Amino acid sequence: LGNNSTQYYQTIGATTTYIQNAGKLGGYYVDTSPYPPSGCTDSLRPSGCITDAQLQAEVKKDISKKRWKPVITNMFLVFTAPGEGSCTDFGCSYTEFCAYHGYITSPGKTIIYANMPYGDLSVCQNPSEPSPNGDPVADAVASTVTHELTEATTDPLLTAWYTGSGNEIGDLCSYNYGTPTWDVGQANESWNANFYLLQQEYDNHAGDCVQVGP
Repeated sequence: LGNNSTQYYQTIGATTTYIQNAGKLGGYYVDTSPYPPSGCTDSLRPSGCITDAQLQAEVKKDISKKRWKPVITNMFLVFTAPGEGSCTDFGCSYTEFCAYHGYITSPGKTIIYANMPYGDLSVCQNPSEPSPNGDPVADAVASTVTHELTEATTDPLLTAWYTGSGNEIGDLCSYNYGTPTWDVGQANESWNANFYLLQQEYDNHAGDCVQVGP
C-alpha cells in the first residue's frame, strides 16, 4: 500500500519531490494515566468523550515524554479504549468517522496525528468480512490505520490530494478489499509471515482501487 503513494509528489519552485516508500514503526507508548474529563458529548459513547484539543494535548505530551521528533515525516496515532468516544467540529466517532487525521503547527514544528477510536464492528467494518488473526476489532483497526496513513502521507496538511467532493485517497476505497487470496481466502496481504485484511487504496494510474500500485 505504501508503494501506491509514490505516485504523489510536491513541487516547490523548480524542485519536484516524490513520496518514498520507506515507512516504519518508530515506537509506541502505553499511557496508563486517566482520561481527561469529558470535553464533549458522544451519543454512542456517553461514558466519556475526548475533544480534538484534548487529543492534541495527549499527542504533544507523549512526544515530549518519549523525545520523539515532531516533524512532518512522522505520524502519531492515538488509540483509545472501548467506551471512549470523541467529537470534533465535523461530528463524533461512529456516526461521522471511524478515525481521522490532522496536524498541529507551532514554531519549528509540524505534528501529523490521527485519532483511532476503538474499532466498533457495527459501523467500522463490513459484517461479512473475515478476521485473519481471529481478532475482528484489531483486524478492522489495522485496515483503518492504513486508511489514515495513506491519507496523511498524500494530504498531511489537508491542502494536498483530495477530490472536488472532499474525499481523500483512503475514502475512495473504504472497505474495499478486493479479492482475498492469502490464508485460504481470509486475507489479502502477507507481511513477515502474518496475514492481514487491509482496504485497497486509490491509484491514479489505474483509475481504481488497487492492492499494490502504481
